[in-house]
Amino acid sequence: MNITQRFAKWALAASMLGASAAVPAQDITMATWGGGVGKAWREAYAEPFMKASKLEVKIVEVPTPEAQVRAQKGAPKFNAVLSSLFEAAQMYEDGLLEDFDMADFPALKNVPDKYLLKAPNGRLIGVSTYFAYYGIAVNTDLAKPADFASWKNLADPKWAGKLSVTRPVYSSAYDLTIMSVAEGGSERDTAKGLELLTALGKNALTMYSSMAQMNQLLQRGEVAAAPYYSTRIWQMQRDGQRNVELVVPKEGALMLPYLVVVPKGAQGREHYMKWLEYVGQPEGQQRIAEIAGYMPLNSQARLSPAAEKELGQPLDKLRDQLYQPDWNLIAKTRKTRIEAVERAMAGAAR
Repeated sequence: MNITQRFAKWALAASMLGASAAVPAQDITMATWGGGVGKAWREAYAEPFMKASKLEVKIVEVPTPEAQVRAQKGAPKFNAVLSSLFEAAQMYEDGLLEDFDMADFPALKNVPDKYLLKAPNGRLIGVSTYFAYYGIAVNTDLAKPADFASWKNLADPKWAGKLSVTRPVYSSAYDLTIMSVAEGGSERDTAKGLELLTALGKNALTMYSSMAQMNQLLQRGEVAAAPYYSTRIWQMQRDGQRNVELVVPKEGALMLPYLVVVPKGAQGREHYMKWLEYVGQPEGQQRIAEIAGYMPLNSQARLSPAAEKELGQPLDKLRDQLYQPDWNLIAKTRKTRIEAVERAMAGAAR
């Protein structure tokens, strides 16, 4: 089975898992990931928006929002979808998303241009809302945060059977990129990064397939560390898990901006344009930072002292430690990256 067939099979399977997404028509019907993301969006964005606008918003949690867009090509059930930048760039290149004039969303003038996703013609692909970041999660019962002060520490043989790694569809975009940076390369120069990722694969007890699984691996002490998302560790700590920390290695962590996109041909333009304008405003971004640990992209948004204390440092200082790659490049080379990582992981398992 080639990579194109695997993408098609993955999209079909994920859309079947999300069959419950066939919901009654609303003014806005938006797809998000599960794992608490939908709940945070309802509280931070949907409920205040409905109160202010009198429009109805339905937030639907699905396994993979991108797969829903692909499976519903030509007849989208959603008129808003939460996406990562690299997935949105790939969907746009495949003709699956609408684009917009920057003038439609005045709030985006307060978002640095590098966090906006634009088409080659300069038009906007969705509205950037917030970011998470990708560092190294550590179970402090099994290891010290200082043990993973560098991404290169993941290759140390002493961690054999004590680490984990995510699936190639994500590690090819996230792990490969930041590990290449750690090795002196970039998203354009990944040879040494692939070697480091292969070494992590050799040390991995398992390849995790969901955030719920990775949470359990850390909570139960089955693994000492793994590359992971800031928001998941933030939530685990908020839920009382005191033996997990997220390390930003000395080479930096990977910045993961998210945006709301609109599937090509979606209904209700008048309504979804109001929704897009709303999610670009600083107020909702401030709320979701408090609720779920997603950090605002709008420069007018301010963290409360409590949220900044949980973050452990000023927001501007954190941003300085994060690497923002060329997500358009990563999207264009996605299939070859996945194939390279799949081969590397297969070799690491031998």
